[in-house]
Formats: sequence, structure tokens, C-alpha cells
Amino acid sequence: MTKKLSASLEDYLEAIAELCANEGHAHSKEIAEKLSVKMPSVTEALRQLVDMGYIIYNTHYPVQLTATGRAVAEEIVKRHQVLTRFFSDILGLTPAKAADTACHLEHVVDEDTIARFVIFSDAITQRSDAGSLQIHLTEAISNLASPDAGRFCTLKDLAVGETAVTDRFSRNLSNPESTGIAPGDTVVLTGISLDKTLLKLTVNGKPLELPRTLAENIWCKR
Repeated sequence: MTKKLSASLEDYLEAIAELCANEGHAHSKEIAEKLSVKMPSVTEALRQLVDMGYIIYNTHYPVQLTATGRAVAEEIVKRHQVLTRFFSDILGLTPAKAADTACHLEHVVDEDTIARFVIFSDAITQRSDAGSLQIHLTEAISNLASPDAGRFCTLKDLAVGETAVTDRFSRNLSNPESTGIAPGDTVVLTGISLDKTLLKLTVNGKPLELPRTLAENIWCKR
């Protein structure tokens, strides 16, 4: 960018780009309607964008992006799309909430951070070895809809000495019976091995050692 844009002016530039792409033109009135602002505000914003070299604006004619303005608008739109996809596809927000959240954050996220969002999102959604993580995220997010959302955790999240009641097994466990634990059991974490790979528990008062790889796939309520 040749000049720093405020969050408000970025919204105007993004709106102009989207109107041009979807409608073939961007008139002042259309911009006002899209951003839910009054015409005097639009006029002032457009004059600022003209002074910064991002648009060509003449009263009664459609607003046009300059080459520089088009490049900057494309960056803004890209940030919005990447963030919206992340909040929707990864975090499971509704499309409307994902878009609204992206609108609030897109102005403070730089290109390096966006690139990392893309890498992270692609890894989770496209890599074949990310299946277990996808399942865990889906189950963890589904817990948020429960009245007991704040009580859910996996057995590996318990602190030593903490008590919980097992709730269900993750779909990542192919043979839940092999754990020696059933839904409804009262479990106390009594210790953890030095290498952190083995959890020492009591299950309904009886001692049990459970690999961390299994414990992280058993949901319980604190």
C-alpha cells in the first residue's frame, strides 16, 4: 500500500470492489446502502480515497478503482475471505457470524498472519493425516452447545487429584472397551508418568493406568 488506510476507508474500498465485481458498477448511493451509512459520509470518504490515489470519482458517475486501488482492494477482500473461511470451516461459526467476525478482524491482520491462517486452514481441512484432529475439533465445538459446556474436557486435561465423570468416547477411538472405562464412571487422576505418556487413574475406586493417546479421546465432565 502506498498510503495507510483507516479501517473505515478499507471498508469503503472493499465495498467498491465488491460492487464492481457483482454489479458491474459502484455508485455513491449503492456504497451508502451496502455500508449502511449516510451520503455525506460516503462523499467525504470517496474524496479521501481520491486524494490517496485509490479511486477515480466524479459526481453522478460510477466510482472507479485505480490500478493501485484495485491491488489494495484485492488484498482487503482476500483477508476477509480467508478469515471468513477460517471462522466458518474451522471454528464452525454460522456464515453470517463468520463474515461479521472477519469484518472486525480483517483490519488488524497483516499479510504474514493471513498467510499463516491459510497454511493452518489448509492443513486441517485437506491433509489426510489431519482426520483425527478434525474429529476432535468437531466434538470439542459441539460441546459449546451444551448447558454444561464449561465442564467438558478430556481425561488428559484433568489436573492431578481432580475428579470427573466420563461422558462419552471420541469417534477417534476404534475400540473403546479396551480402555477399561465406561460412560458414567467416576475417575480421579492420581498421577502422570515422567514422560507424560501414561496417566494413573482410579476408576470407581480401582487403580488403572491409561496411555495418554487413549485418555485424550475420552470426554468427561468435571
